[in-house]
Amino acid sequence: MFTTEALGAALLVLLLFLAQRFFPRRGIFAIFCAVLLCAGAAFYITQKEKTEPMTAAEREHIAEQQMIVADWYAGYQGLIDEMDHNWRQYHRILSDFDADIIDLTTAYERLDELDAEAVKTLDTLERMEPPLTLDDDNYDLVTAIILKTRAYAAEQRQTIRHTANVADPDHQSTEMQEEQSRRLRDVMRSESPAGLFTAREISALKENVDARE
Repeated sequence: MFTTEALGAALLVLLLFLAQRFFPRRGIFAIFCAVLLCAGAAFYITQKEKTEPMTAAEREHIAEQQMIVADWYAGYQGLIDEMDHNWRQYHRILSDFDADIIDLTTAYERLDELDAEAVKTLDTLERMEPPLTLDDDNYDLVTAIILKTRAYAAEQRQTIRHTANVADPDHQSTEMQEEQSRRLRDVMRSESPAGLFTAREISALKENVDARE
């Protein structure tokens, strides 16, 4: 099988042959040859950079970055799971109250307890920092992921807290269960965070530690 370099060299020879026939004047032919040689040299250098094998030190560095990212991501994913669990519980409480499975006092108590859990998750995120041993690009990506997740967790917690406040049995303007449920769902619809959009940063982080394997 011909290598890329061999095919490139053959093409260069062919072009030189054709140029000699179509550009009989020496000046034009010389310029054409110089352009071809420069283009060929640039192509060869580019291909060499692409195919040049990694050194042992480079492979070790990539492996270290992969391990650092994997350790950090495991802890981060645990927090994502916590937030998902809290959010499912939040919607379950509202659904149970809407279906009259639980009363307002029970809904308020569960929302208050859920708020405490959301605060714990947010506190952990507030303490989370990017590993200092990450490469600059990876460090910046992890920083962006953490900041976005903190903002999302803060909005999630605020929604839970506000809903709990509205569900407080001591501060009701109506005793009608349907109206109380509507008020809770109004808070949910107006204050729920739009979503956690970190797919681009996570994908770039994965490419950074996997691309040169």
